[in-house]
Amino acid sequence: MVPVIVGVVVTPISIGVGSVLLGTSDDSEAAGGDVPTPMSTELKAGDVGVPVMYAKLLRDAAADCDEKPLTAPVLAAQLKRESNFNPRARSVAVDTATGDEGSLTDPRSAQQRAEDGKTGEQPVEDTLSGVGTPTAPGSSEVPSGEAPPDVAQAARPVTRGIAQFSDADWAAEGVDGNNDGVKDVLDPADAIPSQGRKMCGLLRTAEQHPGYRGTPLELALAGYHMGWETVERYGGVPRASGADGETYEYVKAVVKSSSQMVVPVGGDVAGGWTLPVEGPAGTPYHQRGSAWSTGLHTGVDFVIPAGTQVKAVGPGEVVTAGAGGDYGNQVVIRHEDGTFSQYAHLSEVKAVVGQSVQGGTLIGWSGDTGNSSGPHLHFEVRTGPGFGSDVPPVPFLRTKGLIL
Repeated sequence: MVPVIVGVVVTPISIGVGSVLLGTSDDSEAAGGDVPTPMSTELKAGDVGVPVMYAKLLRDAAADCDEKPLTAPVLAAQLKRESNFNPRARSVAVDTATGDEGSLTDPRSAQQRAEDGKTGEQPVEDTLSGVGTPTAPGSSEVPSGEAPPDVAQAARPVTRGIAQFSDADWAAEGVDGNNDGVKDVLDPADAIPSQGRKMCGLLRTAEQHPGYRGTPLELALAGYHMGWETVERYGGVPRASGADGETYEYVKAVVKSSSQMVVPVGGDVAGGWTLPVEGPAGTPYHQRGSAWSTGLHTGVDFVIPAGTQVKAVGPGEVVTAGAGGDYGNQVVIRHEDGTFSQYAHLSEVKAVVGQSVQGGTLIGWSGDTGNSSGPHLHFEVRTGPGFGSDVPPVPFLRTKGLIL
């Protein structure tokens, strides 16, 4: 298996899981109790966090569960581990050949698979989706007096989609999240709500077993990874050196990487929200005048000299970058909540279309291009990417903790 874990924890942020199995004294093989103190659960969007288009789905999935340990960063860390946010990811059964050239999920050739089989090496199940593949319910129980089977080596069902559901699990847990009449495991709008629902149910089950080894969140993650039957076999999360040490590693990785999915609190603004420039506000929103085609000013102006650095106000994806008619050189960013921000009259554009940005990312420099009476930054908040969808920017910024 190839884990997909990136980044380094640089801020003391966690997800409110309390004491964790991975740092408790009942497992001498634990990897240390370095889980930080909880401070934030706001998702970090972009290349170093969560793809913008999935952020709202994750927040909603967490909000739909009344179990406090389940947060959007936890679900995001699972998806990172499961599929690296790839909605088309697909695992293959351990003993399934996929042709001499390998496949998207198992890149080994037929010869490599044969050699792995001779040496006893565990096959790579899914280089895209890491090791997080849930199993179908109904695994056989362990006869009394016998050691648990090596679950990590047992044959597993094929799993698919961003949340890696097996067909059996999808039949039981899948929901029509976007209400289009179809429950599609390959549609994140269905798969992410289903992931949240399954994790929520597992948390409720876990809380009924206080004697099991691990916190409720850890037990739920282990159950998602290999089925609740596995948790029951081991009386909790398997130990690192046990027959199913892979599940231990999965739980450990998700818990730790969840802290990389959140915005720092009280620290650097990067990844959070910030004002676009350092400078005083000028012409306000909806001021009347003949200078504007609608007779109203559709944004708020910042009075700054040409060449001032202009930064993205929050995490999102650049959808427009370049010439924009009367707006001159402009940048438009789509944010994770579906809103858009526009930055106009730039002297130079640095951002490119498709780029993921964080709050504070440099996207260009101020100027007076287009229909402009002098150097300044024209800033808009919109419900769509184009002209005419503007909304009051000051109240929007205040919801992000930003005061002009």
